[in-house]
Amino acid sequence: MTNTKPYKVIIVAYPGMTMLDAVGPNEVLANSPHFNVKWVATEQNPISNDHNSFSLENLDYYADIDPHNDQCDILLIPGGPGDAALMENTAFLDWIVAIDKTSMLTTSVCTGALILAKAGVLNNQKACTHWACLDELSELGALPVRKRFVQSSKYVSASGVSAGIDMALYLLRSLVSKKHANDIRFGIEYYPQTYKLVSTYSLPRYLLNKLSLRFREFYKPARKRFSGK
Repeated sequence: MTNTKPYKVIIVAYPGMTMLDAVGPNEVLANSPHFNVKWVATEQNPISNDHNSFSLENLDYYADIDPHNDQCDILLIPGGPGDAALMENTAFLDWIVAIDKTSMLTTSVCTGALILAKAGVLNNQKACTHWACLDELSELGALPVRKRFVQSSKYVSASGVSAGIDMALYLLRSLVSKKHANDIRFGIEYYPQTYKLVSTYSLPRYLLNKLSLRFREFYKPARKRFSGK
């Protein structure tokens, strides 16, 4: 690790986000003394998650984070059905672009990649998102890949929900050391490799397409609920 100070991480919270997208990486990175994690909100009101089962309060407002003066080494955008509304928030998308100009890494989990792509920072970059939204990611100018996570230039994106934990452990390995990443992994007892299950990564494309259509129909009402349309 060449960095003498903790890496400053900003995780964005917004209405309709999927909490594990953000809480998973937070649990990994915040347990490391080499990372300083800060959450910011897209609204000054309490932020409710995608199931309206709990809310976050008293977070700093994103617009109060000056992209030019407030250091952000790693920006993390989670996913969730609130993504559609956020993709129409031009002020927030402009903020992403400004932060991205000085960030060391710009990252996403699940459909957070769609938000980054909508902002234009993933043009012609390989990226992961939830398996049901790969086509949508392609339409927004990114190059979707079916992996747990992928790094393309300074952009690191993870596929659906729990994959954010794998991405965060990758950041530990890359920026600190493999030993440190393993220490954190042991601490949170995260051993997904012990389970050999059929996954969306191994399904043939035609079957994945069928499942994607079903999932998107299921997802539409949730997106409408948070977008107000």
